[in-house]
Amino acid sequence: MARRHRRRALVRRLNPQWRRGRTGRLGRRSRGERAAIVGLTLATLGLIWTLVDDLALRLALTVLLLLVLPAIVVIALDRRI
Repeated sequence: MARRHRRRALVRRLNPQWRRGRTGRLGRRSRGERAAIVGLTLATLGLIWTLVDDLALRLALTVLLLLVLPAIVVIALDRRI
């Protein structure tokens, strides 16, 4: 009986443990927060592409938005207060 317990403990230590649940950067956000991030980003992109006439400026603003978006999300939704 003790040998079986030692063997099971050894097998548990050798097998990798898979983390269940939300992982990664977006996993820290709730479903509503993720929906707001995507919705506001798409709305901003829509405004850029409808209000700006020059194609080069549209592309530059789109790239700028996508580069600055992570910083905006951290500043707006960070919970470390």
